[in-house]
Amino acid sequence: MNASLRTAAALPERERNRILRRADWRYLLPDLAPARALCLGGEALREACGVISEQVDDSPRPAVAYDLVVAEDPDDAALRSMAAALAPAGVAYTEWSRGMFGAASRAMRAVQRAGFHAPRAYRPWPSLERCRAWIPTDGPAARWWWRNAIGATRVRRDQASAAFGAALARLGVHGRLGIIAFGASASTEPHLVRLARLHDSEPSMDDLASMLLLTPGERSVGKVIALPFSRSGEPLAAIKTARTSQAANGLEREADVLDAVHGRHGGALSGAPRVLFRARALDNPVIGESALTGTPLLARLDASRYPAIAERVTAWLGALAEPAIGAPGQRVHERIVSPALDRFASEFGGVVTAAQLERTRAVLSALVELPAVAEQRDFSPWNVFEGASGLVVLDWESGEPDGVPALDLIYFFTHAAYYLEGAWVSGQYELAYRSAWSPDSAI
Repeated sequence: MNASLRTAAALPERERNRILRRADWRYLLPDLAPARALCLGGEALREACGVISEQVDDSPRPAVAYDLVVAEDPDDAALRSMAAALAPAGVAYTEWSRGMFGAASRAMRAVQRAGFHAPRAYRPWPSLERCRAWIPTDGPAARWWWRNAIGATRVRRDQASAAFGAALARLGVHGRLGIIAFGASASTEPHLVRLARLHDSEPSMDDLASMLLLTPGERSVGKVIALPFSRSGEPLAAIKTARTSQAANGLEREADVLDAVHGRHGGALSGAPRVLFRARALDNPVIGESALTGTPLLARLDASRYPAIAERVTAWLGALAEPAIGAPGQRVHERIVSPALDRFASEFGGVVTAAQLERTRAVLSALVELPAVAEQRDFSPWNVFEGASGLVVLDWESGEPDGVPALDLIYFFTHAAYYLEGAWVSGQYELAYRSAWSPDSAI
């Protein structure tokens, strides 16, 4: 970990998140940590370079060949100076302000004229400051993204934004752009894709056409997910890594849980990703998984569809639990129930009475021995998708291979009620919760 990254790690979450996310374009590079960088950009880009490289110069030093050169809106003279300072195996990253029709093509031509090779343009979406995806400006990854962006949300503002972005992309108008270009002898393969190739990932990376980089979530501990796409337009794998060591445990847990779940199902549980390989980068885990995609159920959840969705979700969780049928029960009170209740009492005890807590302990004391059922533990309408061949369940980093029956079902139905009753807007969560579990309600 370099000094700037250590400094960022010690910052309050809001600042740490801003700086680390500003550097997410590193995951598009063939080397995630180039040793020496030249940065001809503003303060925010300079901070990002400091996270990525051990040494960052603000102007070219004589006789220094840089592993990474970076600039904002460079003119032709600046590009030529950067190209002259770049090592043959080095990489350039340039950011370009909003441009009209053909902005990406013009910027890439300027980069090539300066002497850089094989430029690739990406659009940070929805903006550089709130980026959730780095989208290639063309190719199968871009087409897949814009096809799915509109239907992946039920929020009208986000639907309208995605529709507007897709229309502009078809016209060649891309807002702010990031362009990756290469020295004469540089590898052009992103590091995460190279790891998949080195681990003989199936399907093969030889059919790679373009790559989409997803940076979801609101915090620095969120995952970074590379989706390499084949020429036919299908994602080849989902390659996940963690920005920080704090996020590493969750990613490794996800892989362990998925291996355990598929092991119990003979490798044949439909709708759960399979672990393809494990590796490391920047001292953090890299997990390659089968690429399962679809539309989040939250985007399709309404009163008319809910009964059918509820039935299908119940059936899928029943299939997940099937290996526990007939198996000896496990003592769960000491291992799961009591620690969970103790944590609740510690963190939320102030909103209930001592009598209510004691009554809850008495009720839960009956849960002594239960079947050991795998839990996903974030089984919500945003993590359950409608895939091409049925339901798809993603994000297993909170999972428990030997959990308690029915908790995922309760979690899903409760969050479904929040959407159906509009609790996310009104704040009436208690009323929505009662509606979820009352036999007198339509839900």
